[in-house]
Amino acid sequence: MLVLRGIVRAFGRRRAVAGVSFDVAAGEAVLLVGRNGAGKTTLLRIATGFLDPDDGDVVVDGIAMAADRAGAQARLGYLPEHAPAPSELTVRDHLYLRARQKRVAAAGLDRAIELAGLGDTTRQRIATLSKGFRQRVGLADALLGDPPLVILDEPTSGMDPIQVSQLRAHLVAAARDRAVLVSSHAVADLEPLATRVAVLRDGALIAIDTPSALCARAGASRLEAAVIALLGEPVPIQAAV
Repeated sequence: MLVLRGIVRAFGRRRAVAGVSFDVAAGEAVLLVGRNGAGKTTLLRIATGFLDPDDGDVVVDGIAMAADRAGAQARLGYLPEHAPAPSELTVRDHLYLRARQKRVAAAGLDRAIELAGLGDTTRQRIATLSKGFRQRVGLADALLGDPPLVILDEPTSGMDPIQVSQLRAHLVAAARDRAVLVSSHAVADLEPLATRVAVLRDGALIAIDTPSALCARAGASRLEAAVIALLGEPVPIQAAV
C-alpha cells in the first residue's frame, strides 16, 4: 500500500533522511519511532507528498508520487501533529467542508465521524473541544473518503492518559482494513496498535520488526526499553523491569 525506496533528504549540509526503505501493507500498522530530530516528520511529509525527496521513490497504492502527486495523495489520509481546524466552526461544519473538498458523499462523512468516535460533539464549536477531541476531528478528516492508507504524526501529543486510551481504541479500529503509518514518542501507549516498529536514528532506519522481535533483539521485556536500547541510550532501571 505504501512503498518507500531509498528516501534521501538533506537540508543544507544536514542529511535529515538517509536512504530509508520500507513498506506498509494493507491491514498493517507501522509505528515510526526515534529521538527528536531523527527525521520522522520529514519522512512523513515525503510519504504524503508535501515534501520532495532528494532521491528515492514513494508509491501509494500502486501510484508513484513523482508521476502523479494528486492521484497518490487522493489515496491517503494525513493527520499532521498540529492539524489545522477553524475554531469558529462546529465539528460537522468543518468536516462537511473538508468532505466537499475531497468529494466525499454524506455517507462517507458519517462513517469518518463514527470511526473517529466524535459522537455527540458534532454540533460543538471546535474551540470548545478538549485536545483529545480536536485530535479526533483531525483523525476524522484523515479518514474521509475511506483512504486505503492513513499517515499520522504524533496523534496523541498533549493528551492525558484517558484521552490516549480512547484515541488508541479508535486508531485500532481504523487500522483493521487499511495501512497505517504512525509516528509517535508515545511508544508504550501505541504498542498495542503496532504490527511492526520502524526505528530511525540520525535519519537512518536501524531496525524494523515486530514488537516482540525487537524486544528479543535488544534483550528487553518491553518495547519502550527495546527502543531506548536500540537508539543507543542507557535503559532506565524502571524501563528494564
